[in-house]
Amino acid sequence: MIISPPLLKTAQGNHSDEDWLKDLMPFEAKGNYPISSLLAWHGGQHIKHNDTGTRGEPVRAIADGIVIYARPSSPLTGEKAKPDLAINGGSNDGCVIIKHKTEIGEGPDGNVEYYSIYMHLKQVFVQKNQPVYRKAELGSVGLCNGDNAMHMEIICDDPNLKKLVGREKGNLDLSKDGRMDVVYGDIHFYLPVGATFYGAQPSANSQTGTGTPAYTSVAPLFISMRFEKGNCKMSTREENPEILGEYVCVGNEIIETDYEYNLYKSATTLANQNQLAPSAIYELLRFGRVININNETVILAGAAPHWRKVNFPGGQGWVNLNAVGVTKYSDADFPQWMGWNLIADDATPDSQCNSPTLLAWLDSDGDEKYTSRELVQAVGQDKIKERLSRAICKFPTEWALATLNTRYEWIKTKSDLLEVPLDPAQYDNLIKLATALCFWAEADLGIADEHWHFHPREFIGHFRKCGWLSADELERIYQPLAVGSTNDQDKILAYKKIINHNVSELNRMTRKYGLNTKKRLPHILGQGAIESTYMKEMQESAMPGTAVNGAVRPPRGSRIMQQSKVNESQLGHWWGREAGERVDWFGSTKYNSSGGYIASSYNWRGGSLGDPDAQKFRGRGFKQLTGRTNYVQYWVYRSWLSTSSFDDYWWDDPQYLAHNEAGMRRRAGIVNNPEVVTAIPYNCMDSGGWYMTFQRPAVNKKMDSDFKFLASSAQDIQREQLISKAVTYAINGGYIDWEGRLKATRAAKSILLDF
Repeated sequence: MIISPPLLKTAQGNHSDEDWLKDLMPFEAKGNYPISSLLAWHGGQHIKHNDTGTRGEPVRAIADGIVIYARPSSPLTGEKAKPDLAINGGSNDGCVIIKHKTEIGEGPDGNVEYYSIYMHLKQVFVQKNQPVYRKAELGSVGLCNGDNAMHMEIICDDPNLKKLVGREKGNLDLSKDGRMDVVYGDIHFYLPVGATFYGAQPSANSQTGTGTPAYTSVAPLFISMRFEKGNCKMSTREENPEILGEYVCVGNEIIETDYEYNLYKSATTLANQNQLAPSAIYELLRFGRVININNETVILAGAAPHWRKVNFPGGQGWVNLNAVGVTKYSDADFPQWMGWNLIADDATPDSQCNSPTLLAWLDSDGDEKYTSRELVQAVGQDKIKERLSRAICKFPTEWALATLNTRYEWIKTKSDLLEVPLDPAQYDNLIKLATALCFWAEADLGIADEHWHFHPREFIGHFRKCGWLSADELERIYQPLAVGSTNDQDKILAYKKIINHNVSELNRMTRKYGLNTKKRLPHILGQGAIESTYMKEMQESAMPGTAVNGAVRPPRGSRIMQQSKVNESQLGHWWGREAGERVDWFGSTKYNSSGGYIASSYNWRGGSLGDPDAQKFRGRGFKQLTGRTNYVQYWVYRSWLSTSSFDDYWWDDPQYLAHNEAGMRRRAGIVNNPEVVTAIPYNCMDSGGWYMTFQRPAVNKKMDSDFKFLASSAQDIQREQLISKAVTYAINGGYIDWEGRLKATRAAKSILLDF
């Protein structure tokens, strides 16, 4: 899912997503979610916007989707004006509704649908059934009760709530880990009563600390782990004993500088000490558990330690986050200790908020006697607004004409919750204005009148952490460059199949290695586009020709050998294993059919020996893993090969340098099945993520130095070029097709970024 706010007035710059969204979509004095100042349910957020003087920033689609309802704004003045819209200072009735279908993770539960509603638009630029992309202009902000503001909602039905949030009701089940098919954002750990903390750091393979524990927990604690700019931030929360359901931070955030940049070292060390696969340990350290269970060795709680320094009440200490009884989650689970609550306990049919849960939140003195004045004051408090913003609530839409009187009759009668009711004239005006604005029956969304509502800002901010691309989103990035401007539907459909085949594994790879951030993902896609020819060639191909004086110069007009493009899963072995499959291309100096130099022989470099190593260890995968050394080290990483079976640095053996395999004393690593890199889609992508993280650890720092926007000024373009060059060199040790990599990176930025 790629998502952004409906107004993009100011660039994000160096601001965090949280601060940037607060500036663009602030809490207002009125029109907040999910309760209005009259203590009525309010399904969205009012967003003010000053668009006078010059052309104002338009209202934009928050994500890709289909316009399923578009109502042009009626005039507020003149002969064609609707007088009821002038009530209460004037309100525009322009409205757009978009249905969004996207992906947030693996499998059926990763495919979600939701709706975004944009109300009080002065102009509407789109039509019903029109596909729109994120950032597309939908209209302009109009009047809402006399204010220059729009109303925005994000809603979904019951089945999609479960997919979006991971549950249908209540809090997370703390007895088991969170979901593994949808994982993103911060990682969280539940520590039960009795968790032990130690003052000194235990050894990496120790299941317990030494000496007397510095602290043993007497109440549940919740640890959060965030990777940010190469650092790791650890925070602790506990439930406020005085306010049920409120969680407070324990101590200040602990920051471990460069922890993520060095995670490959930590994973390798811990794996060696515990005799486990480094690839599985890497997931343990990044996610608190192994999540790619179909491809990695599962590490059970207690099987290997995960020691981290965290806060506890009264101090700091080391705790094992993989101890038995500790359960693990991510932001995708919408944890209650992060403020998320599912509220569906208002059984009344009217629009008055009678949720016992929310009323208790507003009961400042705790006497369970609710008064209008007390609750209205509470709703205006920033702390309460923050808490309410993470309430995911189920209640009836305010836009259904058929139920207007049923929903609003209560406003005419004085009660503890309504000190000053509306008189008949005021009520009549309310109904007239509401009638003029209603659209529910006409829009016919296909979901029940009573449905789930999210605070728009919190929904957008939360899912900006997701980083999981849908097939359509990836296709938008790659297809224009991979296929061009052709209208050949056969080519387009063929490329769509390539995207669909690879997108899930690409997402697993970028998620695993933390490469799905706003700064990193464009470069990953840009670099991989050139290495894999936009995913069309996941194994290095060969040109025909016989070597002459150690070089292959294909005749002019020669084409790539089709045999070299066949996926080795179809052969059942690596291409070249059989004598009839051998070619001179890989073991020779290579030229293109126009006579241009491409590369030298692969023999006796990169750890490869003489023939057939050059062909055996040709480039494979999204990052084109090449050379015996890289294959051996990736095999060790996946625990397919033991380090005891070969000698380190065999390529420094004097006889290796003399190209004399028989005379070598150091044993080269042996990989007999290199074809599994491309034959198995997971390996095809994972090998690329491993290479950039473990073999080229400087890459992340280079990518993190980039902008969060697409460069447009001459100065910014120059800097962007330097960063792209630095990333290219950090990955490849050279600048091969640097211009093509930059072009593909910018193409990715144009889709992924906000500016």
